[in-house]
Amino acid sequence: MKIMKVKFWGVRGSIPTPLTFSNYKSSLLKILEIAASKDITSHEKRLSFINELSLEKTNLIGGNTTCIQIENENSMLIFDMGSGIRELGYSLEKKINNKELNELHIFLTHTHYDHISGFPFFLPAYNKDVTINFYSVHKNLLSSLEAHQDFRFFPVLLGNMASNKIFHQLIPDEIIEVNNFQITNKELHHPGKSFAYRIEAGNKSVVLATDAEYINMSIEQIKSYLKFYNQTDLLIFDAQYSFDEEIQKIDWGHSSALYGLDISINAEVKKLALFHHAPDRSDDQICELLNTALIYKKSNYPDSTLEVFLARESAIIEI
Repeated sequence: MKIMKVKFWGVRGSIPTPLTFSNYKSSLLKILEIAASKDITSHEKRLSFINELSLEKTNLIGGNTTCIQIENENSMLIFDMGSGIRELGYSLEKKINNKELNELHIFLTHTHYDHISGFPFFLPAYNKDVTINFYSVHKNLLSSLEAHQDFRFFPVLLGNMASNKIFHQLIPDEIIEVNNFQITNKELHHPGKSFAYRIEAGNKSVVLATDAEYINMSIEQIKSYLKFYNQTDLLIFDAQYSFDEEIQKIDWGHSSALYGLDISINAEVKKLALFHHAPDRSDDQICELLNTALIYKKSNYPDSTLEVFLARESAIIEI
């Protein structure tokens, strides 16, 4: 059975969120508490202990904004160009330099700043031997990126980045094929519009549905989303708000973990990744939102097999 790999390079929303000293101390304390029962009397044993630490045990979430890499066999897609794409670029350099990779495919959910701010720092974009294909339902993507890198805002013009750039205008709801992937889009409720993507290869599927609000929708609208998300192996869902914030911030364009749970269970989703974490929440506070969601799931859907977890920077999910 072929495996699809999803790697998170950026999971925050709105603005990059560097690790604060308070968060650092909190994570360090957790690590020391775990280490207290371990043998770390030598350098090798300490290194082994660190390598075995899971992101969950340290509560580390990551501070970069949206960027996701999806791979299947030798094919790869990139979704959004938040600050996380900078590190992704570094990771691709060896393959590019070895002539193993010379063409990239980047899909944009929308062009709000937190979803495009990393592209000027994306190293492959400066390589003349690399072709970058951009896909967007929003019109005039080229002019939007050019404006973003106008000399008033950034010292390097888009046209001065040496890579070959090809822009593909997507039609709402259309299905396209890129390499061995089939990709469908769907409009989401978000200021300026955002678009979800359903990515399928063989019998595997992933849905990225970030920057979306579902409050005050008609039954027909909700059913259309349930159909789009139906039985996907992994739903990456905007959970920036707590439930209280979600019902207070109408038309702000974001959702909550609790709403994501309801939608996922009704759509028979297999795995739910809570995504686009708020920049003003610490890692511990985000983990508390997950715990609240798990309690809600146990109380309201005790027989559900849905797996719920936080999207964390550098995490790889295999489906």
